[in-house]
Amino acid sequence: MDRNLKGTFNVITNGDFLKRSNISPDFPEDWLQIGGNHETSWRYRHELLERPVVEIDNSTALRAGIIQTQEASLEIEKNEDWQILIILKSCRSDLQAYLRIYPIRANGNVARPWEVRFKPGLESDQFKQVISAGSDVVRLRLETGVLGLGHLNIYKLIAYPLSPNRLKRQVNYAKKRSPQIRHILTIGEIIKPIQLAMPIPLKIPVTVQANVNADIRNLTPTRDRVQMFGSSQVPIATSSCGRAQVEIFGHGFYESLEEVTTKQTMSATTTRDVSALPRVSFAVYNFGTLLAYVQAELSPDGIHWALEGEQREVGPEKLVIVSPVVFLRYTRLSYWADGLTTLRIWVQAQN
Repeated sequence: MDRNLKGTFNVITNGDFLKRSNISPDFPEDWLQIGGNHETSWRYRHELLERPVVEIDNSTALRAGIIQTQEASLEIEKNEDWQILIILKSCRSDLQAYLRIYPIRANGNVARPWEVRFKPGLESDQFKQVISAGSDVVRLRLETGVLGLGHLNIYKLIAYPLSPNRLKRQVNYAKKRSPQIRHILTIGEIIKPIQLAMPIPLKIPVTVQANVNADIRNLTPTRDRVQMFGSSQVPIATSSCGRAQVEIFGHGFYESLEEVTTKQTMSATTTRDVSALPRVSFAVYNFGTLLAYVQAELSPDGIHWALEGEQREVGPEKLVIVSPVVFLRYTRLSYWADGLTTLRIWVQAQN
């Protein structure tokens, strides 16, 4: 069955990474980088006599992967079941990979993604997953990559509808190993189900007798007091009206660094989740001789983006600070220039 499915039923655009991007020749057409940070590397190898592969080396970020462009997402019909296959290879046996599926409704809204996690082997493995989209879902956008630290090779993504019923019967054996996802309310790990023994209810009558002596009266600050001590055996200070006086100090600090080369087309830095960082700023230094332009972008879901603030000019050997005023969960910095010039971009934040 697998032999007949290769390429015949695959409706993922460039799911085998055979086409290079015209804009970025070092990456496959219709695919984008997602997650990671300045220490994460994506490498696209497309050589003669070797099958194309996207290699991801993630050393510090929570996750790093690839995602379909908005235009390349899958068009589906109402209440249609889909089989999705991924061919991967990892650097170690305990590495964890993931598949995210973003349901897109007819009005353009993107629902919370479904996520499946699995552990690929040291040799190329094929993982299958059957999903069932609701009647209001018209497109599916796929994302896959590595969770945590490690090196992952992605060789191919395949998707095809399980209809008509004749095709469903042909792949029934795959459903036994990969049950359908009707919906997932939260992102979490899906592992092999474990049969749990149900508790046996016992109806045993219990009689309890007790005497309770309690002093019930109104408490007053002058007569009834509670003294609290910390680890240094010093009581907590209070004001004259009895309110605790607490001194708050210290803060967290986050920083990342990214160096990019501008082009005439607009590009963007790595997407960052800043939901726990109330103060975030970009600092941009221009090492080149050409004038560059930068502008902050914000997104509620990491997919749909809007420009924030004014476009800033970064002159040669100049440093410019960009601080978003409006808050959304995800942020990045877009940049471009009339020619090639090198920018160093810092992201610094406090929490």
